[in-house]
Amino acid sequence: MADTLDEIFEALSHPKRRGIVHTLAFRPATTSQLAEEYELSLPAIHKHLAILERAQLITRRKTGRVNFVALNPVALEAVQTWAAQYHTAWNSSKQTLENYIASLQNGHKPQGRNVT
Repeated sequence: MADTLDEIFEALSHPKRRGIVHTLAFRPATTSQLAEEYELSLPAIHKHLAILERAQLITRRKTGRVNFVALNPVALEAVQTWAAQYHTAWNSSKQTLENYIASLQNGHKPQGRNVT
């Protein structure tokens, strides 16, 4: 799963690709429609789509000379699952930065897992 998440996050690191995912979340589109909407040449949109496809964020189907593109929500579910594991910590006032610094200044050792 780590490799998959790495590919997904890498694909989503570019604002144009995030925009494409946003558009496809509401409707499928053709490659030409996406190129026009994001003011990209056809070669440029194909490069972005290849990265999104490699991360399994989209699916493509060619019918005749037209490429149709749609969002693959399964890949986004992997991101959602990864982020959800931190949800309980988001609402915890116990683990704020201020509380952490105060506990260290009071001589307490940090608790929790070390992540490398």
